[in-house]
Amino acid sequence: MTLGDGSLPATEPMTGEKPAMSFGAKLWNLFVNPRKTFASVGRTNEWIVLWVLVSLIAIGTYLPIKSIVQHDQIQKIEERLSENPQITPEQRQEIMDRVEGQFDNPLFLLLVPVSHLVMLFIVAGVLLFFGNIILGGSVGFRQMLNAYAWTMMIALPAGIVSVPMVLAKGSLDVSLGLGVLTTPETGAFIKSLLSSVEIFAVWQVWLSAVAVSVLAPAETKKAFWTVAAAWIVWIIVKAGLSTLGIEFGA
Repeated sequence: MTLGDGSLPATEPMTGEKPAMSFGAKLWNLFVNPRKTFASVGRTNEWIVLWVLVSLIAIGTYLPIKSIVQHDQIQKIEERLSENPQITPEQRQEIMDRVEGQFDNPLFLLLVPVSHLVMLFIVAGVLLFFGNIILGGSVGFRQMLNAYAWTMMIALPAGIVSVPMVLAKGSLDVSLGLGVLTTPETGAFIKSLLSSVEIFAVWQVWLSAVAVSVLAPAETKKAFWTVAAAWIVWIIVKAGLSTLGIEFGA
């Protein structure tokens, strides 16, 4: 699979009015010519529609593998509790009953849109900093919010590919990246680090860099290495936190 057209094109200056483009055309171009999609991003509230869509996609991909996710998470919690000698068997069982109850609570699904909303604003703010401070642009926050919201639509092909893999294996231990190099004996830090480097994560990093390069505007390669450096720092921090039993999404 290629990342868009597989190249890092030179930046073209953005002049005049942004070309009008339908939602469907923007979605299509996101995967075949993302510069067109980001060049059409304005100061609208389009991010709200995209946030809702991405949340629905996330919930839709979660439901078919719900039992597998629950089993995997419960097993991890049980392992951590069993490693703590200060927790009695009665306390351990009480905690596990509470965890299982949370998974079965329909309100648990509300965490999906909330977590996506928080991530949307945080990352858009980081990209805004890169575009305006590091790369010398003058991008509006709402524009960057819309642009990053579009990159989150990578959840669509990611779900189409990953859900059948998880169902076929009956486990979340699947990878389309360096995670295939890990084994059950791999330490938590290395496993988290390698598992974070997978095709859809890298694709979204690349799309984010293209968005910054178009909106700033800036040279695409420079924008890519700026965004990629921040992402690498993040996955290292995330891997470090995983050794403490603190897990985050990609």
